[in-house]
Amino acid sequence: MAAVRNNSLVLPESSQFVSTASLRVRLDWFNKLRWGAAVGILVAVTVTRFLLPQSLPLIPLLATTGILLLMNLGYVVRNHRLPPKDIDAELRLVKLQMLGDLVVLTTLLNLTGGVENPFLYIYVVHVMLASLLFKGSEIYQISWLAIFLFTAEVMGEYLDFLPHHHLLGSGGLTHEFLFISVSLASFWLVMLSCAYIGASIMRHNRAIKDELVVRQTELVKADQAKMDFFRFVTHEVKSPINTAQSAVETALEVGDGKMSPTMEDMLSRAVRRLHQATEIVKDLADLTRGGMLKNENLQAVDLSRLVDRLAARQRDVADRSSQKIAVQVPVEPVVITTNLSMVDKIITNLVSNAVRYNKEGGQVTVTLTGKPKLVVLTVTDQGIGIGPEDQSRIFEEFFRSAEAQKKTTLGTGLGLAIVRKFVDDLGGSVDLESKVGHGSTFTVTLPRIPGKADSSSLDGRTMP
Repeated sequence: MAAVRNNSLVLPESSQFVSTASLRVRLDWFNKLRWGAAVGILVAVTVTRFLLPQSLPLIPLLATTGILLLMNLGYVVRNHRLPPKDIDAELRLVKLQMLGDLVVLTTLLNLTGGVENPFLYIYVVHVMLASLLFKGSEIYQISWLAIFLFTAEVMGEYLDFLPHHHLLGSGGLTHEFLFISVSLASFWLVMLSCAYIGASIMRHNRAIKDELVVRQTELVKADQAKMDFFRFVTHEVKSPINTAQSAVETALEVGDGKMSPTMEDMLSRAVRRLHQATEIVKDLADLTRGGMLKNENLQAVDLSRLVDRLAARQRDVADRSSQKIAVQVPVEPVVITTNLSMVDKIITNLVSNAVRYNKEGGQVTVTLTGKPKLVVLTVTDQGIGIGPEDQSRIFEEFFRSAEAQKKTTLGTGLGLAIVRKFVDDLGGSVDLESKVGHGSTFTVTLPRIPGKADSSSLDGRTMP
């Protein structure tokens, strides 16, 4: 596991078990706790003045509480003015805050009974916080700092270097060396035990996280390598395929009526296969461009008109098998700001798939619903459906279910992979409901960013 933590793929911030942003959130939370602690101290001082026989030093207590409030105000102003950028700077601030807290806590204990005070184990809170935020020896540094401060306070009172303020009268027990020794020994034991337990737990958790970071980084690199390979293949094979397709089509035209039926059939099948290869190349190009397109060419798109337009393109194909395409969209424009090209591919692929795998004479229903914060597109067919064992793989590249392969040899196995990638890139989600022999329903949800509905950018009228 140590080897994993030292792996170059693990970022320094990852090994801290916190990010810069999350650490700032925790610092803000600590600041709120200090406000509450200061109020609690003031309330406790007020109550004890009426309940305890010994009067505690009011002015020093209020002064110490005031120092705590000023320190916390400085932390709050600093966090408000400076954005979280450097985790090392944030961690240094945490250590500075803990040092200040421990000094203030020790001073308050000195003013409220020292070793008599039952709240002396509040030091443990800082040790546990240190185990969450720091690593290795840094945790023990906080623990030893707390031990040093409290031991110095107790021994200072015992040796009369510091004044002792009784909580419950002037009993002699707290001045006996045996009592002080046992109290300090138990305090040391608790502090070091907490440091050890916290460090051990977090060391194990950090090792697990570092391993997950390594695995995630490797997956990201593998996915990037796959995209780079697809991009290379797309670039390299596009021209040879187009050349071969043109040559075979030319041969068919030149030899029309002059070649044997067998030869003509072979060339016709070659054209169909080359056309399928061309579609694969186009789909690969779309698949590799998704991440690069998502933040480019954003514009206001009326999805109502776009869905109508793209569904109409599939009606000729649907008519060949007596299918009907029903489109249900709101009368009012459903306008979102998005990437038109990516949304076009999402809708086109879903509707064309629904038509391709629908039953003879079946219906494809395309429904668009506009909501305040999102839009929902559903495409439903009455076709072959997708079995439960295939539904988890249906969005994988090049995967085609057994039912789909029986239905038709056409199809690249990339259409739904493109849909999922583009939907993810646009911040949406895609869901599937299907039953073999009873059709499928794909539901795409996209975030709705209101856009201005002007004539130059709506529904793809500028599209070919």
